[in-house]
Amino acid sequence: MRVVAAPRDENDVLNDDRARLSGWAPANGWTYIAYRDAFDLLAQLGEFHAEAAEDVREIEIIAHGHPAICDDVLLGNAAVVGESLWRVGGVNEHTAVYLSSCNTGLEFNGECIAQTFAAAFRGPVLGARGYITGTHAEQTEQCVASFTFEGILYHSYAGGSDATGDEVWARFGSRINIAGGGRVQVKIATSGFRVVSLTGKEEQELLSAVEQLVRTPPVSSARMRMAPDLTFAIPLADGEHVFELLAGGTVLRDPVTRSVWQFERGRVLLQSLLPYRKLPAA
Repeated sequence: MRVVAAPRDENDVLNDDRARLSGWAPANGWTYIAYRDAFDLLAQLGEFHAEAAEDVREIEIIAHGHPAICDDVLLGNAAVVGESLWRVGGVNEHTAVYLSSCNTGLEFNGECIAQTFAAAFRGPVLGARGYITGTHAEQTEQCVASFTFEGILYHSYAGGSDATGDEVWARFGSRINIAGGGRVQVKIATSGFRVVSLTGKEEQELLSAVEQLVRTPPVSSARMRMAPDLTFAIPLADGEHVFELLAGGTVLRDPVTRSVWQFERGRVLLQSLLPYRKLPAA
């Protein structure tokens, strides 16, 4: 059994992929799954296997991503999802998982979601080596290290490549044995925003940079399978705004208007804010 899956959300960037794949998959030997979150995907995989009683050969997740995220698979839950996937019927050491999102096979700030997932899973895990279009299932995948859209340069992450076909994918091994012993760790899922305390200088630099930038004319966001490196809320003159940093912090996006600005200074700001992303929600 080969599975191609996409999140069931309202993001219109994936609408064309979902509409096409839902019709394409059954006619080409693939099973299409629309999922709510990572654990809904695992549950549906188990249900399909119970009906088909076949080994799962490949799973491709078509979603938004960056080096630390592939939709609902993120650094905070990758180990749990990977271990849980291993227990799904039909999944074995030969099951290949494709994290078919932008830059999932690259590393930024010491983080790589494909590598982290592979450390918990026992089969091969493959991540994209750049901004990806097309799919492995349809054999149309291609990626670019960086690109320009509407005059905005979406910078590359380290190791990004222009590639097609199999060369799109960075392949990661996985551990064969699970280490035992030690303390039992209970992991609690959290969500939402939390207030973080920046230094006066950091706070002013962030506020000033964003205020100056949003006064300049924006352009439309590129329709790529990118996830934000960081989402943050900040009070401006007319109230609190939510913004996203993309492309390693070099692009600022308003998720409400889907407007973007080139933000070359953003990479330094992203590096200073990334540690707060690992804190639990309030």
